[in-house]
Amino acid sequence: MKIAVPVYDESLKIFGNTGHTPFFAVFEQKGAGMFKKIDLLELRENPRGNKEASEGCSHKDEEMSAEERIAHKQEHNILGEIIKDCAVVLVKKACPNTARVFNERGIKVCKMELSCQSAQDSFKFIKL
Repeated sequence: MKIAVPVYDESLKIFGNTGHTPFFAVFEQKGAGMFKKIDLLELRENPRGNKEASEGCSHKDEEMSAEERIAHKQEHNILGEIIKDCAVVLVKKACPNTARVFNERGIKVCKMELSCQSAQDSFKFIKL
């Protein structure tokens, strides 16, 4: 099973706002229970990455026209494409469009605690 985690860079520090993460760290889990092993496979760059937006976005769907909402969701489709082979994405924050895109792709969104700082510490929040 592949797991995606939004991170700043190779330090694997968690990025708060999933839709604007600079990278997704992609891990692979093999085995289960005491035989479970999770290895880093790669970092995948997000073309929507914006290090200034870690705490959240300024856009709000309820303040947009119908056309703007459609265009905004389409901007998020790239997120689903980047991690389309992952079963799970771990997030601190994700706007409704980000979550919708992952759900449409069959990627399970699991919320981690805001205090979680590193990708390696986030795996305990996987709920299948």
